[in-house]
Amino acid sequence: MKEKYESLLNLGIQKRHTNSLNKRIRLLNTFCVIWGIVVLIFVSLELIVSIALEVINHKTITFAFIDIRFFFTHFFILISLILILFLNKNLHFKWGRFYFLSVFVIANSYASLIISPGHYVEYYFVLLSPIVSTLYTKKSSSYLALIIGFLIFLTPYYIYVVYPTEYVDRLIILESACIFLVVHLLVNYFKSNNLVYEKLLALERDKVLSDKFILEKQEAELRELSEFKSHFFVNLSHEIRTPLTLIQGYTNQLTFKESDKENKEKTTVIKEQCQQMQDIINSIMDLSKMESDQFELIRIPVDVNSFLEKYFTNFQSLFAKKNIDFTFNNNTLKTNILIDKNLFSKAISNLLSNALKFTPINGSVAINTSFNNDDGITINVIDSGIGIHKEERENVFKRFYQVKNDITKSQGSGIGLAFTKSIVNAHHFSIDVKSSIGKGSCFSISIPKNYVSSAIHQPKVEPQNTFSTIEQTKPTFINKKQNILVVDDHEQMRIYLKKVLKNYNVTEAEDGKDALSILQNNSFDLILTDYMMPVMDGETLVKELKKQQNKTPIIVLTARTDQQGKLSMLRLGIDGYLHKPFMEEELLINIKNGIALYKNVKDFDKETSPEELKNLNEYADKFNTKITTYINQNINSPLLSVDAIAEYMAVSRSTLNRKVKSILGQTVNQLIQEARLEKARNLRAENPLASKKQIAEAVGITNTTYLFDKLKERYGI
Repeated sequence: MKEKYESLLNLGIQKRHTNSLNKRIRLLNTFCVIWGIVVLIFVSLELIVSIALEVINHKTITFAFIDIRFFFTHFFILISLILILFLNKNLHFKWGRFYFLSVFVIANSYASLIISPGHYVEYYFVLLSPIVSTLYTKKSSSYLALIIGFLIFLTPYYIYVVYPTEYVDRLIILESACIFLVVHLLVNYFKSNNLVYEKLLALERDKVLSDKFILEKQEAELRELSEFKSHFFVNLSHEIRTPLTLIQGYTNQLTFKESDKENKEKTTVIKEQCQQMQDIINSIMDLSKMESDQFELIRIPVDVNSFLEKYFTNFQSLFAKKNIDFTFNNNTLKTNILIDKNLFSKAISNLLSNALKFTPINGSVAINTSFNNDDGITINVIDSGIGIHKEERENVFKRFYQVKNDITKSQGSGIGLAFTKSIVNAHHFSIDVKSSIGKGSCFSISIPKNYVSSAIHQPKVEPQNTFSTIEQTKPTFINKKQNILVVDDHEQMRIYLKKVLKNYNVTEAEDGKDALSILQNNSFDLILTDYMMPVMDGETLVKELKKQQNKTPIIVLTARTDQQGKLSMLRLGIDGYLHKPFMEEELLINIKNGIALYKNVKDFDKETSPEELKNLNEYADKFNTKITTYINQNINSPLLSVDAIAEYMAVSRSTLNRKVKSILGQTVNQLIQEARLEKARNLRAENPLASKKQIAEAVGITNTTYLFDKLKERYGI
């Protein structure tokens, strides 16, 4: 009942309306409903009293008491009120409001002059001004209603006289006018106060909404920063663990039996990787120092030509390895700039490292300088790399932010460009970036003329150096050795793995895409891949290989230590997952076991009948359904084992293992364990009050501690 009443009062209210309009619509509906209820009660009481008097006086009901004018008037009022509600419902509030006031004036005038003259019905007109005040926003409307209402009030006394002379004489116009005016002023006073409170409430609401928006924005920024930091630490772990792996590996290989030359090569790699780790840590520390209040630059005059020439020379060999055309165009001979040489060196080095990372093979990178007497010196680092999206350019200098592309998924910490900008800003220089997707980027450092000294300007057109293509040859297979494909974007890691795998024939790939290209024309006994790589990472590579139904065993090497990354790879059916740094013996054992298992798989393929091979997918589905159905039906039995399933499938234990590994990519024990863990997790979710012992018994495991340790390891619960 309450809901129906509320829906009646809310007729015509729309979200697109202002609060003030919706409030007036609701008030008009309320007036209609209340007036209608009053009319029904009044008519009902009139009928009951009249019928009772008829029975008392005449002992019967003659209906002679019925006043047609009385019932017609009230019937007209009820129909009019229903029509007004209908107009409101159809969004005709103005017409409904006008009709309501018209009915109010006509009905009460008719009642005071015709139906019930002399019964003071005209005093209802004291309500006309308050009603108009609530339904109209303009004050002039309420004052006009006050005048009209008072004039109609006087009609039965002076115009259409219905009262005796003594009643008219007793009427004091001033007192009546005061009553009307007081009611009018009181209603308008409360209306004005209400409007003030509504405005204050609206301001408060807007403030709350504004605060809410700010909080939501801050929450989103914090969440984004948290993601950036998380990505930063994952990548930082990757950046540090790879050098650690190489250091540990080469340290273990150092022996006094080897020649000094061999040991020197290994110690050189160790020193390089130590330096790389030190550079990473120093960058973080320097960035932190630059934010402190005590930080100061140590500026000295530095010849811009020789300064940039040094970095051009240092990076030549790195760009040459990727067959990138690297040039230096200097137009600022014998010009000095006032810089902190140590810090500014890192800024230039970061820009060149970025260009090296994001420029593909056979691309181009250039260092250009220009001088202007008004603006000073501009240093441009231009590359033909992958480019940066327009909406991401303003964020590239933010700490922890990394542009979303195939390369940043596996490399970098997200502080390089932030560090560079901090260095440039600390010098009171400026840095900007222009970029186009697929065409490359240009990072420009502008050095104001007040930081330029001895400005002897002489343009130099010809570049100092260029590099041509360096041919790379693919390693050839040695038939007597087993073939392993090593997929890793870190060159030193590939060199190290090649030395560890000296008893195997190793082919190298820089990323997953390169590996897929090699696999199109070559087969391998095992694939050894890094997890985090540019272009195509290890996870995507494994998914693609599984989609192609490639059965080559896969071992994943990773610097990631998070459980989720490990689980996502294991679910894909890989054969091994090793954390960096790893023990060489551990890697070699995993490789040996993986190749041995792959041999069993190939032997199984030879043993499988042509009919099975022809309908392999259908056969695999039936095989999978049969074995998983049996496991699920017997999941609560502690006797569920490889032998029990082999007996059910009518095959030997070894044949069952080969078939399951070949078709499902897992061992039988892994299938059983996965089914039990999944069942246990579901039982715990469905019945949180169940004891650990009950859950363990339901999945056929007697050791409760073992089960819940595995659940925690598998699902983190």
